[in-house]
Amino acid sequence: MWAPGKDFFVLLSLVSALRCRADTISEFAEDDDDDHNHEILRVLPNTYNWTHRPRIRGRWLDVTCAAHILNFGAVSEQTMDFEVSLQLAQEWRDPRLANLTQNAWLPVDASVQMWKPHVDFANTKSLDIATAEEETTMWVSQEGIVNLIVRYDIKASCQMTLHAFPMDQQICHIRLDGFDDIRLEWGFPSLMTMNTVPVISDATAFHSQFKLTGITAKSYVTSFLPSVPGKGCTFSEHTCDYTDSDVCQTSTKLCAEEAGSEECDKCVFYTGICANTTKHCELLDTGDKSTYTSLEIQFHLSRRFAYHLMQMYVPSTFIVIMSWISFWIEIGAVPARVCLGVLTVLTMTTQSSRSHAMQEVSYVRAIDIWIVACQLFVFTALVEYAVTYRFWLAQKNDRSAIIDMEVKLTENGTSPDHRPIEMNGAHDKRSNCKFIPTAAQNIDRVCRMVFPTMFVLFNITYWTVYLSDGV
Repeated sequence: MWAPGKDFFVLLSLVSALRCRADTISEFAEDDDDDHNHEILRVLPNTYNWTHRPRIRGRWLDVTCAAHILNFGAVSEQTMDFEVSLQLAQEWRDPRLANLTQNAWLPVDASVQMWKPHVDFANTKSLDIATAEEETTMWVSQEGIVNLIVRYDIKASCQMTLHAFPMDQQICHIRLDGFDDIRLEWGFPSLMTMNTVPVISDATAFHSQFKLTGITAKSYVTSFLPSVPGKGCTFSEHTCDYTDSDVCQTSTKLCAEEAGSEECDKCVFYTGICANTTKHCELLDTGDKSTYTSLEIQFHLSRRFAYHLMQMYVPSTFIVIMSWISFWIEIGAVPARVCLGVLTVLTMTTQSSRSHAMQEVSYVRAIDIWIVACQLFVFTALVEYAVTYRFWLAQKNDRSAIIDMEVKLTENGTSPDHRPIEMNGAHDKRSNCKFIPTAAQNIDRVCRMVFPTMFVLFNITYWTVYLSDGV
């Protein structure tokens, strides 16, 4: 039976749906004045609700991530943090967005609200989105695959251990946590070419006192609860060796003069030598709502030693060697030896104040041991002169007493062995007597050998201990 009201409502709904579809398609096209006539998505279907995540079978919605390290900036020991700029790509499937275009990929207008994965940077002190608000950051494929690419400027905390400073090695990391039942994993989003690894770097943009020796990209499952069996299980790991990256940094004019060349692209999209490992984590299958997945980028850093070698170690070594000159100066030359000793002590004290400023720590660093040892060598050289001078004075007084006795005897016309001597030579003998203090001279002679030997032994022990793990 015909029902006018019902059929009219059905017809009206059909017309509205067709009109909405037509409006949506028409919004894909730019103005006719655009010669390129690019399509862009500005309106979503009425059935799309951006506050709900895509419906999938099972618990986890897979979100594949990749990163391009655009710049690695300063690392601060004072504030225990580092700066990095990166471009993060995320990819997931949303069936609600399928068949919106016949093209392979359709850019989405920045004003369109779409569902995005809930991803947090866990250990950042500051986070800035460097991508402009009006820029396109999202693309949709014909199959409903969504790509989101955003650039971030990050300052992240890095807890450093400075026992071996300035020959230390550090591991700083950036952690991303995925919530709302999304499974984060490093991979290869469609719109971000990553060669064979999900994390690549611009090796020409490493501006730091550290050398980046490697990058590890980890995907693991964890939990909000303090103790859960299987917590922290890594189900995907990519480890890359960056030993050869210094070639890109030394060739500063490489990309300036040959932008787009094969050599330049190799440095701008540097991958290193990588190895991949995967394993199954049972917690991914058995975990409850308290479990979630995380991504981590670990930066393996080795401090560049040349600066500290030239600014601290070489000058302080010369100061210690300079303090040994006093062993060759005549003991009686008091002003010369005292001035040299005081000068070396003060110079070493000034040099030690140039130690790299950093956060106060409750333990001894390698540079502290070096400075204290050098100060001890310089100070001991000054003390050595005080000891030898004391011996010299004592022996000089004893010798003077003997000479006085000889003079008195010669004034009576006899020598100590009762033989007559000439009186005219007695005073000349006392005034022209040159005294060489044997004990004090022997101390100087011994120190000329002992001090350099001890300093060499100290250096052998010091560098063996702190270079055993490699600089």
